[in-house]
Amino acid sequence: MDEEILALADDFPTPSHADWLAAVDQVLAGRSFDVLRSTTADGILVEPLYTRNDEHPVEQYPGPGTSRRATSVAGLTGGWDVRQRHGLTTPAATNAAILADLTGGVTSIELLTAGIGDIDTLDAVLNDVRLDIAPVSLWGPGDGIGQAEWFLDLADRRGVATAELGCDLGCDPIGRLADHGTAGRPIDDALAALAGLAVGRAAPYPRARVARADGAPYANAGATPATELAATVATGVAYLRALTDAGRDVADALDDILLCVTVGTDQFGDITKLRALRVVWARVAEACGAPDHRATIQASGATSVMARRDPWVNLLRGTLGCFAAAVGGADIVVVRPFDAMLGVPGELGLRIARNTQLALMEESNLHRVIDPAGGSWYVEQLTDRLAEETWHRFQELERDGGIVAALRAGALQRRIRESWAETEAAVASRRTTVVGVSDFAHLDEEPLEREPYPSWPGAPGAVECEPLPVRRLAEPFEVLRDAADAMERPPGVFLANLGPASAHRARASWAANVFGAAGIRAIDRGGFDDDEALATAFAAAGTPLAVICSSDEVYRDRAASAAAALARAGAARIYLAARPGFAAVDGVDELVHAGGDVLDLLRRAHDMLERTPEAR
Repeated sequence: MDEEILALADDFPTPSHADWLAAVDQVLAGRSFDVLRSTTADGILVEPLYTRNDEHPVEQYPGPGTSRRATSVAGLTGGWDVRQRHGLTTPAATNAAILADLTGGVTSIELLTAGIGDIDTLDAVLNDVRLDIAPVSLWGPGDGIGQAEWFLDLADRRGVATAELGCDLGCDPIGRLADHGTAGRPIDDALAALAGLAVGRAAPYPRARVARADGAPYANAGATPATELAATVATGVAYLRALTDAGRDVADALDDILLCVTVGTDQFGDITKLRALRVVWARVAEACGAPDHRATIQASGATSVMARRDPWVNLLRGTLGCFAAAVGGADIVVVRPFDAMLGVPGELGLRIARNTQLALMEESNLHRVIDPAGGSWYVEQLTDRLAEETWHRFQELERDGGIVAALRAGALQRRIRESWAETEAAVASRRTTVVGVSDFAHLDEEPLEREPYPSWPGAPGAVECEPLPVRRLAEPFEVLRDAADAMERPPGVFLANLGPASAHRARASWAANVFGAAGIRAIDRGGFDDDEALATAFAAAGTPLAVICSSDEVYRDRAASAAAALARAGAARIYLAARPGFAAVDGVDELVHAGGDVLDLLRRAHDMLERTPEAR
């Protein structure tokens, strides 16, 4: 029997872009089309729709050098390097955790060397670790030269063949300068020592990368993606100059550098961040005469998006960052354990962190497709714009004398403070939300206890620049939660619900969510049709705070009389849950609305609770 192919789309006209715009105009009903547009933290315009007119010509496969699509012709089809971070607690405990990770599927270790003061301690930490099989990446205080030399001495002590030792020695004096204001010695001396290590002690090891150009100090201080990438590239270029000035061949010097960036919770932003980094770094390599250079990029979970409160949500943050890293083509991925903000990660946190990567690789098969986001009109446009902005900011740093000069002058710190101020305002208004902290706070969570991190002394040295702080989005709200926990009795806000549930429920739930972000529990006694009953219920609640919740129609009839009744009953602060721009109501002290500075409102609510005896 002959089969007839039925083309279902043939009976439908193909809409044009103009047809779509006309349909949008009807929905907007006179509002500007610009309400559908948005901008990134770097000022890059994001359109609501991308079409074939925005198509970017993309090579079908990655070429022999670094391209936006991958750093090798095969992409990640062999899988990425599953790396786990460990810091020193005791040598025996750290060693046990490292061996458990390697047995459980981790393929390399990132070792924080703070507290490791000699080769024997390093040997104990890495006991039974096959250095020729499991690469080790070092990361520590100061310029890292001493720890790198101990590691190479340890490899010699164990008889590891020079050709078989794969490692990242992790020397990043500029990163430590940004982090702490000092690299442990004058930065110029540290750069000279880095170059000396590359052409001297580390030269016989072809698989040992010496330098680490890390964007984490900038990202975790509040830098935008373009600033983070520009600082990373500028750091890499500074190391490239130091290495080549010492006699290192350009191609070998490029291979000596590991590029590190952060990934957080902006899925498409982080995918394009990795792709844009490859675009910019490929341009650097080409300008240096090495167009076939294959960059190695590590993507690590950002500290800035992690939370101490409701830490289980960090599992989602880590998964999202890992997904973006894999789709974006990172060669090495580090997922932060969900309990890393509470202290030394426990066995559960480490196991889930590594299994997040293994599940996305072995079950979701993210590595089986080369550059799965490639060809997307949105992703390609965002990659182009981010690469252009990164190159522009990198050139600014170079014109200022390079990354070190910019840090010494404070120019980079000022730019990051400005971008953080915008981020902070977005968090305060909950336009940027931290689930489980600024939104949907879990006030009855069972606290997790973790061993505190050891307090290791940092590397001594004269301060050469203003150090960059570590900032977290959740921290301002967590401070309020901690203050609420310290109060003699749980702080509360009375929900003055007017009318039936159909009128007040939506705003009552929203108000409870807002105050819960500060650890202030909602006291809900249902709806009230009578102001005296409302006042009686409030007086029995034992709190000086009340928020009136209902519909706009009910507000017009009853909000003023309800506020007066609450004031007579002793309310010290009366809020009204309303839409932005709602008219002032007699007796109401403050409107609570979406888009307002919620953090400031909650801080003042805490002050009121502290000043009011009956709240304590």
